Order: sequence, then structure tokens, then C-alpha cells
Amino acid sequence: MTDKFKKITLLQFIWQHIRKQGALFAFIALVSLGWSIDHAFFPYILEQVIDVLTSYDADRTYAWQALKTPVLMGALLWLIVELSYRCQGFALTKAIPKFEASVRMEMFDHIQRHSPKYFSTHLAGSLANKITDMVTNTSVLLTQIFTLFLPVFAALILAALLLLKVSPYYSFILVSWVSIHMGTCILFSMRLTELEDAHGEARSHLMGRIVDSFTNNVSVNLFYRFSEENKTLLKDQKIEEETNKNVKNRIETMRIFLGIFTFLGAGVLINWMMIKDWLYGHLTTGEVVFIFNITWNIMQMAWYAGLTIPSFFQSIGIANQALKVMNDPSDLNEKKDAPDIKISAGEIIFDKVFFQYNQNSLFQNKQVHIKSGEKVGLVGYSGAGKSTFVNLILRFYPLNSGRILIDGQDIAKTSLKSLRQQIALIPQDPVLFHRSIYENIEYSKIGAKEEEVYNAAALSFSNEFIEAMPHGYNTIVGERGTRLSGGERQRIAIARAILADAPILILDEATSALDSVTELSIQKSLRSLMKNRTTLVIAHRLSTLLLMDRILVFNKGKIVEEGSHDTLLKKNGLYAKLWKMQAGGFFPDHPKSSPLSY
Repeated sequence: MTDKFKKITLLQFIWQHIRKQGALFAFIALVSLGWSIDHAFFPYILEQVIDVLTSYDADRTYAWQALKTPVLMGALLWLIVELSYRCQGFALTKAIPKFEASVRMEMFDHIQRHSPKYFSTHLAGSLANKITDMVTNTSVLLTQIFTLFLPVFAALILAALLLLKVSPYYSFILVSWVSIHMGTCILFSMRLTELEDAHGEARSHLMGRIVDSFTNNVSVNLFYRFSEENKTLLKDQKIEEETNKNVKNRIETMRIFLGIFTFLGAGVLINWMMIKDWLYGHLTTGEVVFIFNITWNIMQMAWYAGLTIPSFFQSIGIANQALKVMNDPSDLNEKKDAPDIKISAGEIIFDKVFFQYNQNSLFQNKQVHIKSGEKVGLVGYSGAGKSTFVNLILRFYPLNSGRILIDGQDIAKTSLKSLRQQIALIPQDPVLFHRSIYENIEYSKIGAKEEEVYNAAALSFSNEFIEAMPHGYNTIVGERGTRLSGGERQRIAIARAILADAPILILDEATSALDSVTELSIQKSLRSLMKNRTTLVIAHRLSTLLLMDRILVFNKGKIVEEGSHDTLLKKNGLYAKLWKMQAGGFFPDHPKSSPLSY
């Protein structure tokens, strides 16, 4: 059983990455107040200067003595503010990239720790897009909080305190206007989160479709389906366009209300009161300038913050939508601190195994015993359960019930890393990384000596084509290995298995993409590789099974026959019929495709 999975909120997710740089983000919060001090205290200093100038207008001889203090305060304030801006900028350049890297790596690590089943039901492009969405939007959220919302809140408090000195009414009006202004923005933006969640899902799905089309470009070219791909993509594009329009319409509607309210509140009410109080002598000229400047500054900050709130909630919506993949528990079914499996003999036992896939029961109470060092062939129609059989040994899928034992150890209770490091698989259609040939071979044994890699390549008869490449072993093979032929990719996969030197070997029609001459040569290497190893061979070309110790014949999830090649032919059952079909030049994928159905 796996450890209990706890879902995480967006706030918790962001906070766990902020904590890694807690001191630096606290420093950023502190220096971000420079903007608040700038917009709150400069109007106050300007008030002092104007009042002095007004007082000494008749006799300016001694004005400097009174001006020195506010002027020096202004110079010092300018220095503090400028220093804060520069410190904030450099601190953000250090903190944000590190924060983004931390988020990206955690999401990548979490997503990749899923089984092949998970990736078969999720578009790779969509998953990659969610990582980008999370990194981009959490970074935007942090930047907006530290460089906008926090300074605006601090500036409002400072402005309210300074206005109390002049008149509590102006302080009350300013705080009330900002509160209503921001509240209006938040109310509009709360609905925006839902709209952006839908838009984010539509965009991720669209990007997944684009990547899927690019990945299958060979098929698109082969059938010349460029216009059809455009039509298919257009359906998803229209959904993305509509959801995007809904978001932007909501934002523009909010701006209409904000504009009207700002004109009536901050524009008309405060200025009307200020002029009236000056006319009646309740305010000095300096105080008028002070009130006008500080309310204008705070109004600008609040207006800008208000316009940013929709994008803030938009980022929250996108990030929440991306967070869904982080709340998908890993389906690898790996228990924390599970012990390593130790495989020496390679004995495999299926003990009352029950497995259901997509509501279809493939194996029911299955009992199979594969002896140490035994070479076992798996045959049957497509969908009969051959691949599922080996996938269960690799723990690509969890069992519904029962156990699979290797050398007496329940593989469900051991670490996946140790299990898969001791099983080498050569797939029928190997997919390579967009890396060098050397890196692709070495992948089965990271850190292997060069001579080991070269020897594995030689045994798989890869040397000749590798050395003919422009950069030899350093040649980049292209995405999924597309720069290599099918046979070359298969030889690289064989070299990788040879290098792994695992006690259990699985071959899934490992030579199907090779020409007859190369196949005969490689089969010699494979026979050598099979020595003293438990080997499972999935074969569609039944001639590859002649040297197997035993053959298991699958049909609808059941092993309907087993025995050597000669024994099975004598039984004249399903295997014999498959042999006759292939001898006649064809081997059907499904029993319905042949009159010789079993």
C-alpha cells in the first residue's frame, strides 16, 4: 500500500517554496515599502516646503534656515527610496528564478512518478503546459504581492495617518474610497477565477492537441492531412477563444464601474472639500498641495492595483487549474522506504493474480510458475494478455488482488527502483530520448564505463551505423529517435538491455524492425544474453520461439496451452493453428479475422 496522499492548496504549495528562501523574501517585503514611503512622505515634505515659502514670501532673506530641514529630509528620503528600489530589483532577480526552478522541478518530479497508464490518458503536451502555467503564474502572483499589493496597503496606512494630522475626514474618505474600490475589484474578480479556470483547461487541452499533432507529423505528412489537422484543432481553438473572451469581457465591465466610482469619489468629493476648506481658511496652501498629492498618489496606486486584481485572480485560476496535476496521487503504488528487491535466481510466480483493466478482467486467479533461468515464450492474438503479463511484472499497473513473487519476494512490497533496475526490457517499438546515441545507450546504466557502452553497441551490431553518423556516438537522435530508422532504434534498445546486464530479460518482438541478415546476427547476441537469465519473449513471428524452454499461449487473459514448440504442435490446438496461419503467410491480430478461430 502507498502512503496516504494529502491534497495541497495553492497557498500551501506557494508557501512551501517561499520558505526555502524565507529570509530573502522577507527582505524583499521590507524594501518593497520604498514605494509606499515615496508616495506617502514626499507630499508631506512638499507641504512643509510650500508652507515655508508662503510664510517667507514677503521677506525671503531667512527662508533657507526654515527650508533646510524639509529639503534635507527630502534628499534623505530620495536616497532611501532609490536604495530600496535597487535592492528590491536585485533581490527579485535572485529569488524569483530560484522560486520558479523549485516549482518546476517539484511538478516535473511529481508528474513523472506516474505509471504508463496515467500518461496514456493524459496528453503529454497538456501536462507540460500545466508546469509552464504553474511556474509563470505563481511567479506573477508573488511579484504582484511584493511589488504592488503590499506597497499599496502600506502606503494607504501611512497616508491615512498623515491625513489625520490635517483632518480625520480626509483620512476617512481616502480609506473608504480605497476599500470600496478594491472590494469592487475583488467581487468582480472572484467570478473571474471560475472563468479563467475554464479558460486554462481549454488552453492546456489545445496545447496538448498541438503537441500531439506535431509528434505525429509523420502520419500527417504520410496521409497529407494538413487541412484535416487544422479542422480538428479549430474545434479546440474555438473553445479556447470563447473562454478567453469571457474572461476579458468580465475585466472590461469591471473597469467601467471603477472609472465612474473613481471620478465621483476620489476625483470630485475630495477635491471639492479641499477647495472649500481652503476658501474658508481651514487649510493652508501647503496642506492643499499635500492633500491633493497624497490622495492623487494613493488613488493612482489603488487604481493600478485594482486593474491588476483581475489578472491576479486570473493567475490564481490558472495556477489552481495547473495544481490539479499535483493533487493527482502517484499511481506507482510504491510504499515509502520500501526495501530493495534482491534478484539472483530470477524465479517468477503469479500467485492467484486478479487484474482488471478498463472494466475488462484480463487475469482471474492466475497461477503461473516460471523457473529460474527458464526461457519462456508468450504468444497469442493482440489483446490476449501477453503485454499485460510482463507489464504486471514491471509493476506498470497495480494488481486488484493476488501476488507476484520474484525469488520469493512480493514485488508490490519492494522499491520500484530496485525492481526495474534488475529487469531489462527490449520493446517492439523503442522510443529514444532527444539526446546523443551514447546517452541513450548509457541510460540503462548511468555512469557506465565507456568501454562497456561501446561493447554493448558492438554486441547489438550498432557500431557500424553509429560510426557512420556525422558525430558518431555524440549524434543527437531527434525527438523520440526520429532521426534513426526503426531498425537502428531497435539496435540501440538492444544495446541498452545488454548494458543493463539484468537477471531478468524481457523481449517484446525485439528484432521485428531488423532485416533478416541483421536479425540472424543479433539473435546470436541475444542467445548469449539469455544465458543464465530468466527470459520472457513476446513473439508474433513464432519462428523466434523455437529455442524456448516453454511457450505460454494466451487467449482472452487465460493461458490456454503451455509446453515446448514440438509439444504444442502435437496438441493441434491454438498454437498449432497460429503456426499454420503464419506458415501460410499471415498471422491475424484477432481471432475474428480468421476462419480458424479458436
